Amino acid sequence: MSGRDTALPNGDCGCIPRRTVLAGLGAVTSTGLGTTTASATVSAESATEPASNHERPFPDLDELEGFVDDVVTRRIGSATPGAIVAIVRSDGPVLLKGYGEADAESETPVRASETAFRVGSVGKLVTWTAVMQCVERGDLDLDEDVNSYLEDSEVTVPEIYEEPVTLRQLGTHTAGFESAIDPEVVADPEAVAPLEAVLVDQQPPRVRPPGEVVGYSNYGAALAGHVVAEDNETTFEEYVQSEIFEPLDMAHSTFAQPVPDDHPGDLAAGHSREKERFRTAGEVFINMRPAGSMTATARDMAAFMRAHLGDGAVGNTRILRADTARAMRDRHHVRHPAVTNWRYGFHEYGDADDGVIGHSGATVHFSSHLVLVPESGVGIFVTYNGNRGERFPPGAVIDEILAEYGLRSPPTTPQPTVESGSRSRAEAVAGEYSLTSLPRTGPLQAVDRLEHVSVEPAASGRVRTTTLDGDARHWIETDPYVYHEVDGHDVLAFEITDGDVDGMHMASEPTGVYRPVPFHERQLVTGSVLGVTLAGFGLSLVGWGGRRTWRQWNQYRTDHDSVTDAESTE
Repeated sequence: MSGRDTALPNGDCGCIPRRTVLAGLGAVTSTGLGTTTASATVSAESATEPASNHERPFPDLDELEGFVDDVVTRRIGSATPGAIVAIVRSDGPVLLKGYGEADAESETPVRASETAFRVGSVGKLVTWTAVMQCVERGDLDLDEDVNSYLEDSEVTVPEIYEEPVTLRQLGTHTAGFESAIDPEVVADPEAVAPLEAVLVDQQPPRVRPPGEVVGYSNYGAALAGHVVAEDNETTFEEYVQSEIFEPLDMAHSTFAQPVPDDHPGDLAAGHSREKERFRTAGEVFINMRPAGSMTATARDMAAFMRAHLGDGAVGNTRILRADTARAMRDRHHVRHPAVTNWRYGFHEYGDADDGVIGHSGATVHFSSHLVLVPESGVGIFVTYNGNRGERFPPGAVIDEILAEYGLRSPPTTPQPTVESGSRSRAEAVAGEYSLTSLPRTGPLQAVDRLEHVSVEPAASGRVRTTTLDGDARHWIETDPYVYHEVDGHDVLAFEITDGDVDGMHMASEPTGVYRPVPFHERQLVTGSVLGVTLAGFGLSLVGWGGRRTWRQWNQYRTDHDSVTDAESTE
């Protein structure tokens, strides 16, 4: 079933036609996808807006809508009970659509313009946009010691290293804080505390010099939001409401925890899996609000994407100067030239040369993904109100759309290096690696061990990687110490100093750097088990990494038939 919501004002009713070339990019053939799930309940929203001044193929709504229906509804009832999709061009919305149920128990359908989902770490992009607004006004500097903006705050970054922590490092996750998966998730709304108090109480140690290594940090994003609040003598929630949400008419968006009862629209319920059905789960709240507490509809996310695709403006409304918006999309930290790197708040997505940028996010019961293709003026956002989509997450939906419309390079057969010594290089990089975006101490260090990657030499100078859950992948060396995935997009690149590995970078895992694990700590060698380490903590992975961790955690929750108690795990 399909129905239309009230049309957006001044939008363009249409969609990108299947196999149509967008902005001069090459067309691709159909992926041969399956049929639409007949039982899905859907509603759609689209509208008309004058075309932009530059030439662009006029989209066909029916073609795109049919393709997206096919891709998304196959996930409804298996990966998630409900979903929303927003696809935009810089000159207007293309497709806004709701699928499935906002609440499986009441069978409330999802509506694109009225049903708000938790978007997790996708909301960090709003936080970084707020930072850039303050930089644009001259109130903040990306390279200034953040302590200089915290003189009236109880929060202070300890001066452990010679170099201070800056806003640029916070926006690229290179500040050097020890990573923590949990952004202070609580189950009791009375436990939601002022952001300043949370940042004081939950400050992680500084474990690396700033500016050197990526280590995904919820704390760093929350600290950046606090700096914005301090600079403007208000709360973070009030600042983004007045400076971003209201100008863009994002009426259903908020970072408030809990969402106020009088907030417009309906809030989608989170869901957990119970055998063959989804059940409504208890609500949880995120104390580090700038790191991932945002709630929004497809319509609101469309407006936000259009602002960034439009160099900071939607129509006559501007939230960033054009040069500021472009500077936000520039590279601010390079992990390795052969893999994806960091813009300000955005990370490169897929092939680093494709120019696709994005961010993903998840909370205990929701998962989301957003990508922008600035060269083509296209933005895509997908979110679920379930977190059982490990096989087909929101990012997989986006991947199919990108591939179908030629918005990213198709997988190619990598050409092996012609340089000698490939076997010795494969032997030099062999070992086990741990990701810097996961905690190495405390109760959650078991999560780090789940994510270890083992590298071993294979035939013809290739390498093979394996993980604890049995995921095996093969890689061909295309340049010394750079390996491309066989039949895939991914890239491995090793940093070598005096013959020793300093780090391994994976293009698909921009959240951190894989560091060599000492032999006595190797999980894949010792075969140690998790035991009950994961019991009793509240997990909210508000980034895009940790796919295997989520599988383990979701299975644990299912097996124990319980809702997380969401206590702090620091």
